[in-house]
Amino acid sequence: MTFNYMFPLRAAQFSFAIISLGLTGYVAHWYIVRDGISSPSQINFLIFASLWTLFTVPYLTIAPVYFPKLTHKYATLATDALTMLFWFAGFVALAVFLSTLSLCLGSVCGSAKAAAAFGAFIW
Repeated sequence: MTFNYMFPLRAAQFSFAIISLGLTGYVAHWYIVRDGISSPSQINFLIFASLWTLFTVPYLTIAPVYFPKLTHKYATLATDALTMLFWFAGFVALAVFLSTLSLCLGSVCGSAKAAAAFGAFIW
């Protein structure tokens, strides 16, 4: 029996998505509570990418193993490619947003930078 490398990779992807969701959720909450305004769209997009990943990783992990006749190889490829595109666009947009800030201090700034870094890892 050969070792399936996809399960540990999907587990890491799922874990990083949870971490990224927590970090971006903290930043979004900070904007709403402190400033009373909506969080930046870059943060909101990474929240979306995290949630998208949390929904697609179980499909990409379980469907090929337990439902191989119901799993279409191009649907799996498209789902994975779309997830990769979301993460790439999200972490690049957040990195550009953070680079244009004139003042970035405190734990919220560190959390936003960490969210961009985890987005790059997931990508």
